[in-house]
Amino acid sequence: MAKGSEGSRSFLRLLFWEGMALAGFLHTRLSPIANPIWNLNFFYGALFFLVAYPILYVYRWRVTEGCLATILWPLSFVLSGALGVSCYLWLAYILLFTQSPYYYSMTNHWAVLGALFAFIYFPLVEPVLGVSKKYQSLGGLFWVFLYSALGGFFGFLSGRFVDQKFGVSIGLDNRRFLLWLALILLGTALGAMIGQKRGK
Repeated sequence: MAKGSEGSRSFLRLLFWEGMALAGFLHTRLSPIANPIWNLNFFYGALFFLVAYPILYVYRWRVTEGCLATILWPLSFVLSGALGVSCYLWLAYILLFTQSPYYYSMTNHWAVLGALFAFIYFPLVEPVLGVSKKYQSLGGLFWVFLYSALGGFFGFLSGRFVDQKFGVSIGLDNRRFLLWLALILLGTALGAMIGQKRGK
């Protein structure tokens, strides 16, 4: 399946994610469910997403070449990274909303898990949002998800193998878990990159 061209980025995708973000933003304001500190984190993260996402989307869509693109490139680089932080906060908020125990890991170990989150944000989340440098159509996203799932599965198998062979020497359970998680996310990221090439 052919990948969507830069000129065919879907305005509906922009509206969909902006609408979802607006709904989540209103929920953080009207029905706060976290402690005061994380309520503020979620609030500012959601507010940043609402403002930065359409800016980055339009930049990727319309400002793709020429002098203006060169001038604005540093801004797009900063927006892309900061949008990843916002997406991490959204994921933590969803886990909190669903009462998942993994929420506490994301908030208590945010530095390590945030670094690991980058493994899947750039190759997987950005194409879903439509703000990656190379736009992926819905058909292209199918291959991205398929290969991501396969890569994550092989990463899981690799993590189990490493844990069985070297788990005792690694030591603490949390270190073993993070190593296992890193291999899963690395496999997912590699799968997503392969899927992007397959979807061209």
